[in-house]
Amino acid sequence: MGASNELWLFTMNFPYGHGEAYLETELPLVAAGYERVVILPLEGHGAARPLPANVEVQLLMPGALMYKPLPLGKVLTILPRFLQLWKAVARTAPSPELLAARRRELFSILRQTFNRQQVLVQACGKRYDPDRVTLYSYWTSDWAGVLGCWRLADPRVQFVSRMHGFDLYAERATDKWPLLQGFHVQQAKRIFVASQAGLDDLLARYPERSSTFRLARLGTHDHGRGPWAAADVLRIVSCSNLVPLKRVHLIAEALRHVGRPVQWTHFGDGAERKAVEAVVNTLPPDIDVELMGSRPNHEVIAWYRTRPVDVFVHASSTEGGAPVALQEAASFGIPLIGIDAGGVREVVTGESGILLAPDAGAVEIGNALRAFPGSVWHQEKAREQVRNFWRSRFDANAVYTAFLRDLRT
Repeated sequence: MGASNELWLFTMNFPYGHGEAYLETELPLVAAGYERVVILPLEGHGAARPLPANVEVQLLMPGALMYKPLPLGKVLTILPRFLQLWKAVARTAPSPELLAARRRELFSILRQTFNRQQVLVQACGKRYDPDRVTLYSYWTSDWAGVLGCWRLADPRVQFVSRMHGFDLYAERATDKWPLLQGFHVQQAKRIFVASQAGLDDLLARYPERSSTFRLARLGTHDHGRGPWAAADVLRIVSCSNLVPLKRVHLIAEALRHVGRPVQWTHFGDGAERKAVEAVVNTLPPDIDVELMGSRPNHEVIAWYRTRPVDVFVHASSTEGGAPVALQEAASFGIPLIGIDAGGVREVVTGESGILLAPDAGAVEIGNALRAFPGSVWHQEKAREQVRNFWRSRFDANAVYTAFLRDLRT
């Protein structure tokens, strides 16, 4: 056997449920580089998705076990390591007052993290060979803390992780303090960041670890060009969870400013659905809206392959990566309108669509949509340009082949 013949992939819930959909594209291409892949999801809710033949799942903490704290008696047996982690986290506190206010929460989180580490080591520790096994956490969050704790106990342990959004930007954490992030960054062998914007943020905050950070964008498959011909109605699509930071209500509000018949289709669901529906119910009668809810990725792709779409709109207030929803639309040749946030500007450029200012609201989105049918983007040649741009930067085969090389070194 050669080096790194086995990959252990640590996820939140994948392959269960519909989340972490990006792995549906990444996993087959990365798994091809290993003899065996073991997925270790933290949770296991929902139906399992199909996996490549050399991939298996090991669910270590079913039910409430994942939330169980390490008993106090056992904390005493690992006290030097526990204090080492405590001090590492305490050093990153924005203020002594905040550390004091969250001391009890932090103590609970560390006990939970060390308990997970003991479960992992008991189940898998004897099989771990650093010369043969690659440890890869898909998020720099829960599992990265567990792997970091394992490394405190066994310096042979080497792991890499990805950073996307919630696990990256400090402003998205409670009190703008991502509790264990400083520890994660110190312990990881490499961290792969999903956008240049995210990488720049990380470099600014952890310059001493700059050599361990890599840009590794996500990518999407080529399903061909979508059908299209100009029509009297403006056909708009969007795709995101209905959560506050995605600001889908802005898209709904924008439709009243378009001044022509509109068909708007949105894929995704969440806590903001009623708020979006409330806006939709006030729109003029020539605006047709279809909220499709949460759909598996393959259903969204099938929809793109058969439905003509004029423009894709994205209104998120923050993005850790170069959004895959934008990438997928661009792969079909659909021009993009996006608000400049995080990695959005890496997908929405002068080659792919219209980038709006960071403070753009419903009126600005509406004005861009109003002008869209008379713009250069409402033409066949523009759609081929969008596809060419996507192919040059986000084609999954190229993106994940390069990522696999980095993962194995």
